[in-house]
Amino acid sequence: LVEDALGMYTVDFGPTALLKCEEYGADLNRLDAVYITHLHGDHIGGIAMLLVYLQFRLERRRPLVIAGPEGMEERLALLRESAYPSVMQSGLDFPIEFVHWQIPGTIEVLGRKVTAIRAVHDRLAIASSLRVDTDDISLCFSGDTGWQDELETLVDGADLFVCECSMVEANYWGHLSLEELLQYRERLNVGKLYLSHLSEAARSQASAREAQLKATIADDGLVITV
Repeated sequence: LVEDALGMYTVDFGPTALLKCEEYGADLNRLDAVYITHLHGDHIGGIAMLLVYLQFRLERRRPLVIAGPEGMEERLALLRESAYPSVMQSGLDFPIEFVHWQIPGTIEVLGRKVTAIRAVHDRLAIASSLRVDTDDISLCFSGDTGWQDELETLVDGADLFVCECSMVEANYWGHLSLEELLQYRERLNVGKLYLSHLSEAARSQASAREAQLKATIADDGLVITV
């Protein structure tokens, strides 16, 4: 969840996201948009719950932007209808504005310049890594991806990079590992590096090597001011 000079957005919205927003006191009345890295359940599975929460708890009327790859509208329709079929048949009291970006490509969404590259991950999930630029700040999000040189280019000069580190060793093509991040760390020209999407083994070993990684573990509830 990001709050900047233009408002509030989230990057993805997984099954536990709404619970965590309530736990940490996030004011979702202020939520303007959800930017989607890819269409796996752990990254979009909470969107149906979010829509119901906005409809009935917050009585939302203003639009919500959902931005992401081509195909997301159909995938989210299936998710919404399977989770809350009666609610979706009767409709919401606020409009959803879908914005699609090409991968690779750059598009403006609510005043922010969003650049997407194809991630090294499940192609059926239309996986991407994102860079979000405003006049004040540049934030990057790996999403789920294996290593590729294009990631180095995407994040170059960014203020902050939230990067997955699912694995300890580089033994799976579709996720990044501690081994790879140690190998490529000096090529990541970013102000701050935060590691997320960690397995328990990766978290344990990354915590012991934070100084070498020049990184911080992104635990739940972490608040960052840039």
